[in-house]
This record gives sequence, structure tokens and C-alpha cells, in this order.
Amino acid sequence: MGNAPIHFAAQAHNVEMLKMLVEHGAFVNLQPVRLGASPLMLAVWYRNIEGVEYLLSLPDTDTTLVAAFGMSAKDFNDFGPNPEDKAAIADIAQINQLFDKRTAELNSQAKNDSTIFTALVLDTESTDEEKLANIQALIKGGADVNAVSPVLKVGSDFHAALLVAARNGNYEIAKALLEAGADQTIPGNYMAAIPLHKAAYFGRADMLTLLSQYEGFKEVLDAMGPNNGYTPLHDAIWHGHTEAAKVLIEAGADTSIVAFDGLTPKALAEQFGYSDIVELLEAGE
Repeated sequence: MGNAPIHFAAQAHNVEMLKMLVEHGAFVNLQPVRLGASPLMLAVWYRNIEGVEYLLSLPDTDTTLVAAFGMSAKDFNDFGPNPEDKAAIADIAQINQLFDKRTAELNSQAKNDSTIFTALVLDTESTDEEKLANIQALIKGGADVNAVSPVLKVGSDFHAALLVAARNGNYEIAKALLEAGADQTIPGNYMAAIPLHKAAYFGRADMLTLLSQYEGFKEVLDAMGPNNGYTPLHDAIWHGHTEAAKVLIEAGADTSIVAFDGLTPKALAEQFGYSDIVELLEAGE
């Protein structure tokens, strides 16, 4: 069925095993292809209240995932109980309360803890200039520039504001964040990318230059993404962003790193026929 140990621990009400697996790197949102039931879904389905409470306490547990037949974890809570089973009805009510508590916590985090992220991402009405002014005011008021978003399913889960600014090309906002001490080594969710990866992937040479002027740049210049092993230089080359690649090469990026597909930056450029980038790389050899 494609299940992993974490699924069986969730099913079996074995919370100590569940905790041990998570502490050793088990992926809490793992969905087998056939059924698509995450550990949280199984904990709910088998009325493992302690397991549900533990999984909902983890910041990266995603409550919005759906199984292969379209049900979310909360939907599993009403899946098949005998309406005359008072114990089951009581368990269902308690599990619903845990989900309501988690929702309230996420909303509170977005509103109170991740205020800069909220101003940048969730504010869809303000212009970039207005967002900059709002963010500068938040920074002046002591807002945490490195706070990451909760799992909100807006394409930026666990992203700090700098990561979003680097991705979207919000140069002045990124500069304000960096000057306030934003940490460019903090990765986001999904691909576990850092601001350098985002800026390089979208060809934002000016953003790469800006990042190169602040603390942490050298530390992550050659960071390999855990999914594909691509460095920021690989990412710049991937879609033919010559100027972005040039900035990274001139900054001292390691051109010999082999990604998980077996390609160095030069081999990647050759694969896609980017002769101008190949020439840049050969000039630096």
C-alpha cells in the first residue's frame, strides 16, 4: 500500500514511536500514492486522540492535504462512526476541538508573529510602495524580520519575508529586510530553497548582487538543494539566466559541484545549449 512506519505508528496509537520517528526525520505529511492518507489522517481515522494532538502540535503538519478520494484529515473524523456509539461521538468532538484550536493558532501566528510576511504576502490590496512603508514601520516597531509563515497554503509556507522578496523581485523590501538583520540562510518549505536559489532561478541578477553584500552570502553561495542538489548557480543556468549566472560566478561560486542528476553547472549549460553561459564558465576555469 506504500505505507511507512510513521503511518503504522499513527494507526496503532503508539505516540512514543510516532515521536521517535519524527525526531529522527520521518516526514509528517507523507502520503502513499494509493490511498493518500497522511499520518494525521490515520490518527484521526483510528481515533488516536493523543496522536492527533501531537501531530497538530508540529508546525509543519499540513491539515489541508486530501487523500486519494478527496477527504481531508478532518473529514476522516466523520467517516463511518456508529451514531449510537457515545464513546466514538465523544472522541470525534474532542478531535474537532483539536482542529479548531490548530486553526486559531495558525491565524494568530499569521496575525501576530509573522506580521512582516503577512504585510508582504497576505496583503493583496497595497502597492509595492505601500507594502515597503508598512514593512519599514513594522521593523521600526520591533517585528521579527526572520519570522516564517505558518502552513497557510498560499505558496509560501514556512517562508520568511526575505525568501518571498527574493523570489518576487521586491528589491527595496529585500534591502530593508537585510539592513534590519534578515537571515538569508533560512530555507523555505517545498524545495527547501534559500533566497539565493529563488533569485537565481528567476534570473534576478540585481537581487543576487544585493544579497552578496550581506552576512550569510558566502555561507550559502554553494548550497545544494536537498531535492535536486542544485546550487544557486545551477538554478540560474537551468533557465538560461546569463546575467544571474555571471553574478554568481564572479562572486566565487564553485563551478565543480555535481548535482544529483550528475551535472555540473557547465554540463547543465551544455545540455540546454546555453553557449554564452558555457563561455562564462570556461573563462573562469
